[in-house]
Amino acid sequence: MRLFLLLNMCYMNTTFHFTSAQEITPVILDVIKSAYQEKPVSLSVRVEEPFLPEWQKIEVRRRDTIIENNPVNLLDCDITIDELERELETL
Repeated sequence: MRLFLLLNMCYMNTTFHFTSAQEITPVILDVIKSAYQEKPVSLSVRVEEPFLPEWQKIEVRRRDTIIENNPVNLLDCDITIDELERELETL
């Protein structure tokens, strides 16, 4: 009896990710209908908006200002990593 209950509770969770709602076409909906046919289906929509706390926005603006005012002080990531690797090799 217990196994029967567990089998009845099993379900499949399929997630489709789109970069915009405009990508959801009637063709995609037809494919979903065809795949699941007469089975019960639930569709959920979750809008993924990036959340940045206010302190982080302020920090990014501050750093942008520093970069604009001092572009010669910028470091190239690849060059910096190469330099650090060379330093580590000498240790």
